[in-house]
Amino acid sequence: MKRFMMIGAAMVVASGAYAQTPTLTHEFAQAGGGGDLSSKHLAEVASARKIATIQVQGGKTLTRSVQQVAQRKTDITSMPLVLSFLMSKGLGPYSGLGKEKGAKLAANLRLLYPYWGTTSFYLIAYANTGIDSWDKIRGKTIFNGPPRGGALNTSRAIVRLTTGMGDGKGYTGKQIAWGQASAIFLDGSVEAAVRPGTNPASWMPVLMAAGKINLVSIPKAKWEAPAFQKFLSAPGNAPALFPVSEFAHYGDNVRVISEDGMFRGVSATFGDGVHKDMPKALAKALTKAFIDTIPELHKKAPFAKGLLFGETDDKRMGLCNAKVTYHPGAVEAWEEAGHKIADCAKPKS
Repeated sequence: MKRFMMIGAAMVVASGAYAQTPTLTHEFAQAGGGGDLSSKHLAEVASARKIATIQVQGGKTLTRSVQQVAQRKTDITSMPLVLSFLMSKGLGPYSGLGKEKGAKLAANLRLLYPYWGTTSFYLIAYANTGIDSWDKIRGKTIFNGPPRGGALNTSRAIVRLTTGMGDGKGYTGKQIAWGQASAIFLDGSVEAAVRPGTNPASWMPVLMAAGKINLVSIPKAKWEAPAFQKFLSAPGNAPALFPVSEFAHYGDNVRVISEDGMFRGVSATFGDGVHKDMPKALAKALTKAFIDTIPELHKKAPFAKGLLFGETDDKRMGLCNAKVTYHPGAVEAWEEAGHKIADCAKPKS
């Protein structure tokens, strides 16, 4: 595999192309999500512009993928911003690294562009389970993400803030790789799921084919409570609030449960991350290619516009809160395209 650090000196820009085209790796998590869309789009436009050949691999646990980018074992990853923050503190899935090693590795991470990785986290259950509220997961087994992944931490936190219950203390969480998540829902191994998804979610048609589904909003009083609002502003999170009518495309097979016609949830802020030592010219070219082709990206999936590709406002994307900074090449690409980058999101080195 040709690593980007091996070709930095040999790389020159000439009419938008490189004298030597590197081969890069790019990992994402669940199929049909924001990371899937962004990684495949980047691979397509990078190839078309002869910037790089990008080998895309899905179904990954991003906790591991982010660490591998920090260690220069993978070139690009779909990166939940919360994972960079947790790594820098040696917390959660990175507690085994310790604070010192975690901080050192996190300092290697840089962003090309941000986006929402998911429209929201959803509580879903088949209607015949009787689960039509968050409190009714008590005593049930639910899928809440892959083992040790960022989605697992978020799912557990949402349930705790909404119901007061913890995994193993009120309900039983089942963790499994993304590729098997729909299968265990279909065969009854779990009675519900708290999982991230777009709108429409790529996995929903498969589940709908087996029966009617309840999709449950977080109750307004819980969502607006100080503790939940604090959580919504935590690193890697963003508030999801939109009319229930935006789920109308699912038809009668999905019942959206909300007390006031508004769906409330939590979105996860993401970005495509690289190592800080990626050559500046390469990082800039990849970012520019992505920015230039966002209109084409929006046409590739019905949920694409809702994931805020092309948005750099830190209030919506939360880079500074998660202490994530752009790659210097990406900063140049965004600013040349007319976007403002917050000073706190610019790298010091």
